[in-house]
Amino acid sequence: MSAAVFFLRFIAVVSLVLAGAHYYLWRRLVKDTGLSGRARSAGTAALVTLFFLPLLPRLLERHLPYAYTFHISWLGYLWLGMLLLFFVFFLCADALKILALAGRLLLRGCAKPDPACWQQLSRLTAAAGLLVVLTATAFGVKKGAEPPAVHRVEISLNQLPAAFKGFKIVQISDVHIGEMTTAAGLAEIVAIVNRLQPDMVAITGDLVDGHAAQLRGELAPLGGLRAKEGVFFVTGNHEYYSGAEDWLPEIERLGVRILRNERTELRRGGDSVVIAGVNDHKAGRFGDAPDYERALGGIAPGRTVILLAHQPAAAQKAAVWQPDLVLSGHMHGGQIWPFKYFVLLQQPYIRGLYREGGTQLYVNQGTATWGPPMRVGTEKEITELILK
Repeated sequence: MSAAVFFLRFIAVVSLVLAGAHYYLWRRLVKDTGLSGRARSAGTAALVTLFFLPLLPRLLERHLPYAYTFHISWLGYLWLGMLLLFFVFFLCADALKILALAGRLLLRGCAKPDPACWQQLSRLTAAAGLLVVLTATAFGVKKGAEPPAVHRVEISLNQLPAAFKGFKIVQISDVHIGEMTTAAGLAEIVAIVNRLQPDMVAITGDLVDGHAAQLRGELAPLGGLRAKEGVFFVTGNHEYYSGAEDWLPEIERLGVRILRNERTELRRGGDSVVIAGVNDHKAGRFGDAPDYERALGGIAPGRTVILLAHQPAAAQKAAVWQPDLVLSGHMHGGQIWPFKYFVLLQQPYIRGLYREGGTQLYVNQGTATWGPPMRVGTEKEITELILK
């Protein structure tokens, strides 16, 4: 499937979902609260306008400079985050209303609730929703604007060669250059990583989000990354949405080694470890599927193997080859609570350290944000992994 066809299908599905969510919000904020006259018209017009706001950047990105579309994206995705919070709040409020109504019917027979009281309850619920969502949004935007936190994690590997004890891997993931991260944000990430003095840097996908022709300048600070044994990268799903074949030469030009279903060795004296990488878990739809046999097959037993793979589901796919450690991202830790419970429906790993058979898996919760420029219940992460 071409990136253009995928993009059109994506826009169609997202538009339908957004339309349903905005209608639901209109019912709760405008219709059920009894707004009339100018207030009803203004509320309706506002929600119709907000429906189009998240879609505008994708429609305009080929026609306007990035500097303009970035600000439109920021506003559009901010509203998208607020919409998600509104949706969850009113869904919970409706569930409580249904329970209260069921209790009333059981206690008082089939008497219908007083319409005036029901409308007053809807108004109080709408006011509470506005207060909760605006507060959560302010907190989330503040959290999303903070520099990524460094999470230091010690990983014990049974067969780690002596020369690699204390080996430091710094992992970044899901930076999404062009979506919500600019060159300035990337420069800040690079500075934090370099201060950690890593032996190796692992970039586990979704580095870019947009067209290379427009955004290559925003990626330039990546060339400043410094690591004793090199900087390694594997593709994420957003590289394919953005045109991977245009982006990969740009990434390589900045001194980053791309592992496309392949592996390399890092040597210290007579000791060595294997660093492998596979393409994104879903890249097959773009004709570039992950090939675990090519990346991991034929490695002698007893070797220490570290696999870079964007989506944590790769740990299950790679289980037959039993790499010692898999580094992934993709899940953003859920990014905005309570959506981590929804993303768990896609994959059973959300953030932090897991064990899958004989393999350890670490899931970075994203070094930046995707979509809404906010973090609620999660934080941006740079992972400092120390091998023991």
